This record gives sequence, structure tokens and C-alpha cells, in this order.
Amino acid sequence: MINLRLASFLVAASWFASSAAAQGMVQLTLSGEIDRTGGARAEVEVTFVNGSTNNEPRTVAFSMFLAERTSASDLGVLLEKRFVAAGARAVNTSQGQPARAVTCLFVEDVLGVSLRLGQGLRSTVTLSEDRPLSVRIVPPEDAKQDAILRVTASTWFPHERVHKRAEMETRLDPTLTTTRIADLLANQAIRAAWPSEVERHETWLPGPTAAAGVIQGASFDLITSGDWRLELVLAPRRQDR
Repeated sequence: MINLRLASFLVAASWFASSAAAQGMVQLTLSGEIDRTGGARAEVEVTFVNGSTNNEPRTVAFSMFLAERTSASDLGVLLEKRFVAAGARAVNTSQGQPARAVTCLFVEDVLGVSLRLGQGLRSTVTLSEDRPLSVRIVPPEDAKQDAILRVTASTWFPHERVHKRAEMETRLDPTLTTTRIADLLANQAIRAAWPSEVERHETWLPGPTAAAGVIQGASFDLITSGDWRLELVLAPRRQDR
């Protein structure tokens, strides 16, 4: 069952199920450790294409209450095991390197990813080969702290044959609604010369170009101690390639 709570994702997933194309790689970068006395919840969902089941979308949902001092490294090991057991092509490149301050997981053929961490754990989601189709930010439930969302898009200019980048930063208050957050993201994107729209008043739909360049990858860095939820859907590959 697909658990990502985005109507646009359902459309993208159904489109993709009938396609022989594959999505690109997503990099999950985790850092920190749970610093809340008594522990805190962590939620990670990844929907991917499973080559052994006729390219049908499959979702791995990780939602657990974890003990205080559970580290990004601990979470990375757990996630890799869950992903691989579900049939995803995933690798934890930081495993066995305890001195590293961050943990990196690479997952292939991803359709959508959703995280709710915070409370000492921090996440960055990088779409290594694709542009985002939609972005939805849900305010914190338990740890109501401010957040900063930094978005960096890697752009390609075919006539000049050069890569450039577009950047935007949005400050988020925990009292904001999903509707207001989507408007803020869309307005920030316009200022960064990144055409976009808002769907159903709560989902930001970034356009395929930014500052006149074709978007070929993007990074979403959510900086906060609060348990904000970040939901991303990747664009179907045939739209861009």
C-alpha cells in the first residue's frame, strides 16, 4: 500500500506503473542523534519501483519511537536493512565508519520520499538525477520549533553546455499552516527565477526550469530541531529525458 500523503504522488505512481522507464537515485544524508529525554519518534517513507514485481511501486514505511541518543548512524543501518528487505536497491556508504559525522544512504529507482525527524536528528534529501515534481511541508506535531528549508537546484544549459545552480532559502514558523508554507515556497521560487505553482493550496509544484536552466537534480536541507515533515515526489523520468 502506498502511504505518501500526496494526491500528486498517486497520479505520478499510476503513470509510472505503466512505464518501462526508471527513476534516478536519491541520497538521504542523516546527521545528529535524538537529544530529547525519553526518546522521540522518527518517520521515513520511500516509494520505489521494484524490478522484480513488474515495476510496480512499493512503499517502505519506517515509523518508530527511538531511544534518546539514537544516532544517525544507527538509523541508517536500520533503514538500509528495511529497504533491501523490501526489494529496494539501497546502500549505506557510511556503514563501518563510526568516525563520520553523517550517514549517507543511496536508494535507486525512487518515486517519492517522506521524512519526519528533528529532535536532534537532521536530514537532507538530494535528488541526484531528477527534478522534484511536488514538495509538501507539514508543520511539527511534537517539537514545535522553527525551521529553515534550503533548496538547491542543479541546472543544465544545453546551448552553453554548462551546469549552474539555483538556490532559495525559506524560514518556517511552527504556527504556519501547510497552505501558507506552500505559498511561501512558491513566492521564494519566483524570486529565484524558478517558475512554479501551488496545488490544492498546500503543495508546491516546482517547474522544470530555474533561471532558464533545465533542472537535473535538487537538494532539500531541512534545518530544525522540530519534527517537521518533508514530502517529495520525483518527476516521471520521461518528462525530462
